[in-house]
Amino acid sequence: MVACTYPPALAPGSTVAILASSHAPPEAAFSTGIERLEAFGLGVEVFETARRDTEWLRANPEARAADVEEAFADDGIDGVIAAMGGNRGLQTLEHVDETVLRENPKRFFGTSDNTHLHLLLNRLGIVSFYGGQLFPDLSTDPEIRLYTREYVERAFGDASLGPIEPAGEWTDEYDDLGSNEPREWFPGEGWIWHNPAGEIRGSVLGGCFAMLESQLMLADTPFPAVLDPGDVFAVETSGEVPNPAEVERFFTVLGERGVLADLGAVLVGRPETPGGTLSDREDYRRDQRETIARVVDEYTESLPVVFDLDFGHTAPNLPLSLGAPIVIDSEERSITFPAPEAEPTIESGG
Repeated sequence: MVACTYPPALAPGSTVAILASSHAPPEAAFSTGIERLEAFGLGVEVFETARRDTEWLRANPEARAADVEEAFADDGIDGVIAAMGGNRGLQTLEHVDETVLRENPKRFFGTSDNTHLHLLLNRLGIVSFYGGQLFPDLSTDPEIRLYTREYVERAFGDASLGPIEPAGEWTDEYDDLGSNEPREWFPGEGWIWHNPAGEIRGSVLGGCFAMLESQLMLADTPFPAVLDPGDVFAVETSGEVPNPAEVERFFTVLGERGVLADLGAVLVGRPETPGGTLSDREDYRRDQRETIARVVDEYTESLPVVFDLDFGHTAPNLPLSLGAPIVIDSEERSITFPAPEAEPTIESGG
């Protein structure tokens, strides 16, 4: 992977584009999400794809790619926010001109299916943010959660995220914006450490399990090619709630390809669960942790893994800085995204 750098930060008065690189969000997401973006002092420009329905978006990947290129190329746009995830982002990449993104680095925010675009940006040397998406991150709940607000604000305006902390509460209940019933929240239990091993430094890359799994099926996949020895792999599972056998197969492939043995560490986002009682949720999370830990230990001697981080498909969440340098200190049980040492310049990559 080429050296990565942070695109320019957003400031009051900056303008962000909202576009659909994959699927369309609920209509109700726009008013709330835009209002909250404006509360950060940002101007908002809604691109055409964000207003199209999912059926049209599925049939028009060229239009989705054109919006991505236009948003990055437009000097009046300072940042790009995905309207929603989905499962057709891979189509978009086939039509994106990489040169436009490389020559016009901007902060991109999105989760889930937007993993595909994150991988491309990271391969080009551009740090991107796995989180801060219009729906659900910025448009659910009566008020944006304080934890989400704090880290989104950092991701918008700071040189880096700095130190991060576990959230004090969490939920994986879905909010379709059509119900007045509040989501049920559960107490946070902090991060869970497996094979703690001093201090690890590297770049963090990854995204959504289902999208990374589909990348492994491609002969010319940018994943796991974006991972260099010593890098930190970040992964989280979505509402598809893969069973332990699926998770085991995925990590086994990484083990057989020699990826696990080369990594510096693995970060696992708190998984969305099939629902049920808190005990049911805990069982699913425990089974996933045990599966990953077992495969990691089979292929490596002591690869550190940190579980239940607050990124991905649960709430609240932070926009994880993909492509950015990270420091994981097992003794202090701390995770930090250090500030860049100097003003960055984008290096050519490919």
